Amino acid sequence: MKALIPLLVGIVVTGCREAEELQDATAETGLEIHVIASYHGRVALDLTDQASGRSEMIIRSQADYEGFVTKIPKRQITRTKPAPPSEDPLLKQPSIDFENSMMLVAIRSDSMYVTPEFKSITSDKNGLSARITDPELGDTKALNQQEGIGTYQAVIIPHREGSIKFIR
Repeated sequence: MKALIPLLVGIVVTGCREAEELQDATAETGLEIHVIASYHGRVALDLTDQASGRSEMIIRSQADYEGFVTKIPKRQITRTKPAPPSEDPLLKQPSIDFENSMMLVAIRSDSMYVTPEFKSITSDKNGLSARITDPELGDTKALNQQEGIGTYQAVIIPHREGSIKFIR
């Protein structure tokens, strides 16, 4: 019986350690952030900064928001002359309360047809993490691409201070 006591104490202590590690791992995974609104469309690119084909933006003010909207083409990209007006909803500049909200933008410069996608946005003790995927180009690889035009997805989320890490 005396030989079993140290064995039982070891099992109990080991069991507690695993539970604590599991709890720490859960805390590190973070909480899912609610997306208030999502937009996607085409965007004019800065031709000097297209090396990676991907970029991200954090928009926390009305001035930055208006600056981003100026990069959205006002007309559809088409061979039709004259080209019809763009139907991008951000051109109407929907009101965003930057006191309580912010916008995250993922840009893809290697395609004007396939939009990047926010898969998840989570918050943990280190800040926000935004996971973005870039779907395969598929048949659009063979389509003509207008130089200087890419795609974007923008999401509105509750305002957060601290660091934001984009994971692609």
